[in-house]
Parts: sequence; structure tokens; C-alpha cells
Amino acid sequence: WKITGDDFHVAFATMATGWAAFGIAESGGMFGADVVSFTTANPTVLVDGYILDDRQVRVDTSQDWALISSVVEDGWIIAEATRKLDTGDTQDNTLKNDKELWGAPSRVIAAWGDTESMSYHGDNRSSSSVRLFADPSSSSSESEALLDMLEKHSDGYFDVVNDAFEIPAQETKYKYLCKSYDELKEQFGGDTTDITMIGATPIITEKTRQFVHHDVVMAVPSCTNQLGGGENAFKREQIYGWAPGEHGMILPDNVGFPMFDSEFNQAILIEIHYNNPKRISGMEDSSGVRFHYTSTKREYDAAMLQLGDPMLGLRGVAINDGLTQHEFTCGGTCSSLFLDEPVTVLWEKLHMHKTGTRMVNEVIRGGEVFHTAKVEVFDFDQQGGFQPQQDAYQLQAGDSFRTTCYYKDGTVFKEGSQEEMCIGFMLYYPAKKFAGFPFFCPYPGRFPCAEEYVSTDLSDYEGLGREFGTPGKIQLSNDTLFSLPQPPVTSIEPPSPSNSNTDEKMPTSAPITSSQATENPTSTSKAGQATENPTSKAESAKVHCLFVIALSSAAVLFITYV
Repeated sequence: WKITGDDFHVAFATMATGWAAFGIAESGGMFGADVVSFTTANPTVLVDGYILDDRQVRVDTSQDWALISSVVEDGWIIAEATRKLDTGDTQDNTLKNDKELWGAPSRVIAAWGDTESMSYHGDNRSSSSVRLFADPSSSSSESEALLDMLEKHSDGYFDVVNDAFEIPAQETKYKYLCKSYDELKEQFGGDTTDITMIGATPIITEKTRQFVHHDVVMAVPSCTNQLGGGENAFKREQIYGWAPGEHGMILPDNVGFPMFDSEFNQAILIEIHYNNPKRISGMEDSSGVRFHYTSTKREYDAAMLQLGDPMLGLRGVAINDGLTQHEFTCGGTCSSLFLDEPVTVLWEKLHMHKTGTRMVNEVIRGGEVFHTAKVEVFDFDQQGGFQPQQDAYQLQAGDSFRTTCYYKDGTVFKEGSQEEMCIGFMLYYPAKKFAGFPFFCPYPGRFPCAEEYVSTDLSDYEGLGREFGTPGKIQLSNDTLFSLPQPPVTSIEPPSPSNSNTDEKMPTSAPITSSQATENPTSTSKAGQATENPTSKAESAKVHCLFVIALSSAAVLFITYV
């Protein structure tokens, strides 16, 4: 791919004879994806489509992709296309600057088949996380780039992992793993307390990966009496969290989490949630977290603000059947109490479970919504902790917060994967405390901050307030802003060429995506022409699906192995 001004150029290639599709995915899977497809039956036209939470591909009202060239030869499909980074179409996903590793990457998907028209792909699919705005000469995958940067800027790392913990044959298990400074200091060379965490990466036992639901990492005073509620619960400071779909975390060069430098952070507590719905026995897990650190204190201390219901104050409260909305509001008195100066929010993560369908985290300033972080089509299986793509921004004293979770099926607020949570996380700096308490606004209201909660049953999909999937570039009346999903669609036809312009609660390193870069043996300039057979080098690498990255007259292949 390449980005020129406001234009995005991409070429995609597959070993197929019927069709190929490339998607810009919200969470990394089909739900909320913006897709473009090419068929050999109609090789002069691309189809711009989108997918909501019913897995059906629908044709956009506005066709925003333009086909530049295509090749159909020797069992390969190669198509080169272009569109605007921001089409202004709510049936498209906007491509945002993803260069900084501490921010969210872009997520892309692909599918292909040998049928004449686009149909169910089966195993013919692939996905990856990429940095579209990064240096195009880099050959690193997302996980490799993260690890390279952590190695470059850190003085070392230490691990906190399970010791062959046997996962019980029960659906939900919360395992607490705690290590004190005295237990860890040998890993960083002695009695120094000049340890600042600059990033973290998951360590996941491959054999038990399917059971690891998420990790939550907290700095605590000690490894004694740290579970349960009371004052200790409010003094646990979250410093990292992992859920499937994430490669790890890195902080900007001037920001870090100080460790072991006060009475409040003398130990590391990791909460690991195991999900074992089939109640399989005999599985041993040694998962945990690797902490990358520097011995030089950084300019700013980082902290995590938690909103919504991080303490699971609604534990046991039923969620009604059908579509429901659950809203948590933290008033401006809380930020006024903690913030004696503006603080910078680096990123946000939105956490629900399997019945979650949309989530929004809003900052309200002066009675108006100042900032919105949202996931339009939540997909727990892809990203249990969804990180929206956004620029850093500042919070001020007096700002209030509104965290809203939408669910599509009846269940109960609780810890299990089939049960529900609603938590918004904000990573910010510099860290702020009041009377020893971190900046924190849970439900129900407790000193020093209090949240209000209200739930609403929704009569139809319009109540979700979802913008993605509504017809773009067309002004609609309120009563037609969103309609119920159409009946299942088994295939899509292209438009005519004239139109185609349970112990406790709460929210693991092997990279989730295996990818690498190599040279592209093919350079295309005109439809139907290729300078070299694209099969030769690809077959020797046993490649099943790949993305072609257009760089002027040259090309590089971003390969995803199957």
C-alpha cells in the first residue's frame, strides 16, 4: 500500500479463481468491517460493501473504491485499487494515522474463493494488524516492531508467570498471581528500586491459549490481603491489561509506570481469567506477563483511569432480553477533585463480554460532548478490550464522563464470559492521586468519586445509536436512520459500472498473528498484464494468502501464512 495525500492505494492478491476481498476491520474480524471485493466474472468493477453483526455483506449506498488495475492469471487474482482515507461515508471505516506504536494499529482482513460470485469463504480467510502510516520500508510485523522498540528503549525485563497452574474443569476461574519486589529483584540485578515500566507483552502458553480470557495487572502494596473490597480495592493501581487480539503495550519516550518506589507498589498482582466452557480437565498453564523496564526515571508517571463498572458493583443484576442500554455517568466534581492541571489521555480501551454489541466512552465539557471513543460493532472474540484509533487529548478539571454499553441478549452482570461487564479504561499522564487514592470513578458511588447508573430497554436497532452502516452521504429523516438487519444474504452482486466510483472479578509472549515481509516478484501497471508469473516465489514460500503493498513502481508483499 501507499498513502499519497488524502488517498489510500492498495493491491491485494490471492490464489483463487473466482473472487477476492480486502477489508478494513474495526476490531480485526468481520463484525464492523468495511470491505471491497473483486470478481473474475466482472473484472472491471469493484464492490464497496460493509458488514454489521449478522455476518452478511451489504453493498454500500456510495461506491467509494476505484479499480486501478487487475490481473487474473495462473490461478491468481491481483487487484489494485484506491479510495480516500476519509470518504465521508458512514458505511466506510476511516483510515487514521496509526504510526505511533502506543496507539492502536489498523486491522485488515481478507477472504477469497473459487465461486463465480462472492460467497461464504470457509477457511479461505486471513487477518492482521498493520501500521499503514509507518515507514513503508520496514519489514517488521506489528508484534516484531513492538518488541524491537521495547528492546531498543529498555534496560531489561522481568517475568511474572504461573508455575504450571492446572486450569480447573469449570466454566469460569479467576486466578490471582502475586510477586513481591523481594521475589522479583534477582531478575533485574539486585536491590535497585529505580525501575520504570515502559511496556509489557503477554506470555501465553500456546497449548492453553484458548482458555486464557484476559489478564489485568495491578501494582499493590504487598501480596497479602489484596483481594476483595474495602480500601485496598481502591488503592490497587492498574498498570496493564491484555485480551485476545493484542500484542502488548509500549509507552511514549517520556512516560512510564514507576515500580517499587513507594509503599503502594511493592508487588505485582496479575488477575488471570480462565474461560473453560467445555470443562476440560488436566490443562496446565504457565501464562503471565513480561515487564520491560528502564533504570532511568521518565519525565511523567502514567496511570489508568477506570470508568463504568470496574468494581462490578452490579454483580448479579440481570440484563433483560433483547437490546438494552446501560449508562454510567461520572460527574465533573470527580475530575475537579483530582486534577490540579490538565492530563493527557494516550489511549482508551472498551471492555464488555460476548453479548456486548456497541460501546461508547464520552468526555463531556461545558455540557457538550468534547471527545468520543467508541466501538460500533463490538466483537469480543476479536478484541475483548477494544482500543479505538485516536489522537492523544487532554482532560481538564470539571470534565465529566459517560460510559454506555449496549447488549443484545439477556444475561447477568458477573465475571463469566457468557455474563457481562462494562468498563472503560483511559491511560493518561501525569498520574494523579487524592488522599492516597488514584483517579478512579467506579459504580456504586464511594469516596471520593461517585457514578450514577441507568438502564433502558430498546425497542429496535435504532436505539443503539450506531452510525456505521447507515447510508452515507445522504441526509435521512430520524425515522429511517437505522433499520433492522435485512434477511440473510448469501451473495452480493456488483453495481453497474456507471455507479462504481469465579473467585473474584474483572478485566497474555506469543504474537497472535504470524506474518513477515518479502519481495514481490510481480509489478503490475495495466489490467491483465504482469511482468512475471506471481506464482513462482509465492509457491516456494507456501503462501496461501497475501497482501500486496504498492510502493511506486516497486512492490512488497505483506504475507499472512495459513
